Amino acid sequence: MKLCVNYLMELRKIFEECETDYIDYIKLYSINNDLTPFDWCVSKKDIMFHGQVGEFSNVGDFDFSETRDFELTKEYFKRGNTPYVSSHIARTIEDGRSEEQVFETIKRNVKILKYIFNMPVVLENVPVNSQKPSDAFLSTPEFITKVVEECDTGFLFDIGHARVAAERLNILFDEYVARLPMDRVVELHLAGCMTLTDGKLVANHSKMNEEDYEFTKMALAKYPTIKTVTLEYGPIEKYDLSVPCVEITADSVNQEAKAEVIEQLARLNELMKDYRN
Repeated sequence: MKLCVNYLMELRKIFEECETDYIDYIKLYSINNDLTPFDWCVSKKDIMFHGQVGEFSNVGDFDFSETRDFELTKEYFKRGNTPYVSSHIARTIEDGRSEEQVFETIKRNVKILKYIFNMPVVLENVPVNSQKPSDAFLSTPEFITKVVEECDTGFLFDIGHARVAAERLNILFDEYVARLPMDRVVELHLAGCMTLTDGKLVANHSKMNEEDYEFTKMALAKYPTIKTVTLEYGPIEKYDLSVPCVEITADSVNQEAKAEVIEQLARLNELMKDYRN
C-alpha cells in the first residue's frame, strides 16, 4: 500500500524541510494543461495523475475520446511511472442524454481507455451537484456499482464526494458506502468536508475530520484491495475564514496549510504502518 499526496507549493516546502521517505507518490491536478510542476515532482517521487494529462477527466462525456491527447498522456504516464489511469463517473455538461445513454457512453469510453493505455482503469465517485440536478443519478450507489462492475474497472473512493452525495440523496453515510462497489476499491481520496451557513455540506478539500480518520482506519482493515491512499488536501475557496486556503499555481506558501499537510500525512502514515508493502 502506497501513500500519495497532491501537489502544492506547500508540499515543495515540506520536501525542503522535512523527512519525506514515507511519501510514495505525488498526484498532479493536470487541469487546464498546466504541467509545469511535473519536472520537479518526478525528480522527487513517482507520479499519479488526476485523470488524463492536461484534461479534466469525466468518462461520461460523449466527446471524451475526441478532446484528449492520449499520446501525450501515455508519455507522461511512462515518465512518471504512473500505475493506472483514472476518471470521474461524471459528465462535464448536461446534454439531454438519459441515464442509460450516459451509461453506454461510459462503457464505450472505458473500452477506449483500456485499449489505448493497456493498464488498469479506476473510476471515481462524484458528489451530487446542486447546479445539475438531473445528473444526480451519477452519484447513486446503484449507478456507480453498475458502471464499475459492468465495465470491469477498479473503484476510486472519494470520501468527501461520498459524504456530500449521501447527504443530498438522503442516505446515511455508512449505508451509502455499504451500497458502493467497495470490494473493488483501489484508491482512497481523503480530505475533509465542511458545513456551509445554509446547512449544506461541501467537499472543499479541507483538513480531514476525526470521522474521516476513523473511516480510513476501518477501510484499511476491511478492504484488502486498496493499493493507494491519497491525501487530496488543498482548499482553494474561502467558505470559512478559519480554513487556510492554498493557491494551486502560486509561488507563495500558506504556513498554516503547510502545517495541516504535515499533520495529516503523519497521521495517515501511522494508520498505514501495518499495511505497507
